Amino acid sequence: MSDSVFEALKLKPHDYPGVLVTLCGVDGAGKSSLMERLEGACTRAGLNCVTTFTPTRRIRKDEVFRQLVDSHWHTSSSGPDASARRVDMLGILLSIMGDLVQHMSDTVIPALERGDVVFCDRYVFTSQAEIGTRSDPAETAPVLHSIAGYLLRPDVAFGLNVSGATSHRRVRARNDENDQPPPMSFLMRQVAAYRAVFEVNGVVALDAERSIDETFCAALSHIVAIERVARRSGSMAA
Repeated sequence: MSDSVFEALKLKPHDYPGVLVTLCGVDGAGKSSLMERLEGACTRAGLNCVTTFTPTRRIRKDEVFRQLVDSHWHTSSSGPDASARRVDMLGILLSIMGDLVQHMSDTVIPALERGDVVFCDRYVFTSQAEIGTRSDPAETAPVLHSIAGYLLRPDVAFGLNVSGATSHRRVRARNDENDQPPPMSFLMRQVAAYRAVFEVNGVVALDAERSIDETFCAALSHIVAIERVARRSGSMAA
């Protein structure tokens, strides 16, 4: 995988009264903890919040998707030794993107129309990094870019950066037999892909190696600066 193959996604700007905030990063980066803190701050400031995640349960229950998640380092292959059980990256990308487009229509856009603050754990940037980690991004990029034009540009997109070692340690600390980190060689590729995707898309990169309090304060300052938030909220605090 070469970082240079990643190109900026041309997402569709929105003029809904609500605010879309996305969080992306490798497993163990602290997305859920940060989202919970940010939602609490916005709620206390008088804003109505909706939290969601993608891919949705529609895709997460799919056998092929579970195979992709559970066997992190198994990627598609077209050679004579290709396993019939390996995941076809184009197929899974189409499934994930179809799910995301539908989720925008049935959940995200209605919330934005109501004026809510929508926090989305993972977004299209996650798909770009994850598919890119497992395959040659040049093969799937045309499909990803064609669908990206139907997705809304977040008001702010946060990318949580941690090292492969930190991701590995945090996932292991969960003590969940069904939630184990992938091999370090895969994690290193994954971390590099996320960093490249954040940079090329102008995602706000947060140093999630720091404490959750520091990461939260850095993220909150960006949300407070959004005009639609500033107009409608009271004082925001931790």
